[in-house]
Amino acid sequence: MRYIYTFFYLLIVLVAQSQSWVLEKELTLKDSTYHWTSDEWGQLYQWKGNTVWLQNEQNQQPFQETFKILAQISDVQAISGLRALIYSEGQQMMGIVDNTLQLKDGLLAFFDFGFSNISKVAISNRPDFIWLFDQYRERLILFNINTAQEVQIVDNCFEGIKDAQIVQFFEYQQNLICYLSDGRFFEFDRNLTLVKELTLTPKLTLFGYQNEIWLQDQNYIEKLKPSIHSSRIELPTSNYQQLQVLQDRFYFQQGAKIKVFRLIL
Repeated sequence: MRYIYTFFYLLIVLVAQSQSWVLEKELTLKDSTYHWTSDEWGQLYQWKGNTVWLQNEQNQQPFQETFKILAQISDVQAISGLRALIYSEGQQMMGIVDNTLQLKDGLLAFFDFGFSNISKVAISNRPDFIWLFDQYRERLILFNINTAQEVQIVDNCFEGIKDAQIVQFFEYQQNLICYLSDGRFFEFDRNLTLVKELTLTPKLTLFGYQNEIWLQDQNYIEKLKPSIHSSRIELPTSNYQQLQVLQDRFYFQQGAKIKVFRLIL
C-alpha cells in the first residue's frame, strides 16, 4: 500500500511541474469600477451606466456608444469578433451590436414575448441562439435571435425551488450550465433536458476550459470532478479583484489593469 501512495504522490508532483503560466499581455480599464469582457480577437469591451467602449489593437481611439433607452446596461457578451449582445435587466431589453457598437435591427423588448422577468442571459456557440432565464416563472428558454422566436422552453427547471438565484449562467460544449447561490449545479443539454445535477460548495467560480468544467476555489483551479490525473493548479497571482476565463485565456483584473495569461498543461 505504501508503494501505491508513493506512486500517486510522484504522479501528482510530475503533473504539477508540467504546468506553467505565460503572461501574454496587459489591458487597461478606464478605472477599476468599469465592467469588462473580451472576445476571440482580444478586443476589450468596457461599460458603465448606459455607455459601452470597445478597444481593439488596430484603432488607438476606442469606439464609444451610449444607449439612453437602456438606462443601466447589465451585461455585454461577445458573440464573435464581429458582434456582441448588450442587455439591460432593469429595462428588460437586449440588442446585438456590430464591432463598431452600432445596433443591428434595433432593441428587443422581452415583454413583447410574454416574458415576465429575464434575470439571466447567455450567448450560445450557435450564433443565432441565446439562453434566457425567466426568474418569475422559473423558466429556461432557448431563443433564436434572428427569427425572434422561442425554440425550447422548460418550466420548473430547478425542481420547484422558489426564487432560485442563479449566480453563473453560461453555455459550454452546447450544454447550459446553471450554478445557484446555494451551491446546486444543473446542466442541461441543447434541448433543455437535465443531464447532470450536483451539490457544490457555494460561492465557487465555474468556467469551461479544455473541454471540461473547472472550478476556482480561492487561489486554485481544478476540474469539476478531479481524478488522479488532474491535481489542483495554483493561479499565477493571488492579488486580483476579478478572474474571467474567456476562450482559452485567463484574465486577472488588478485595479485598472488586466493581465492576460495562458495556461500550458
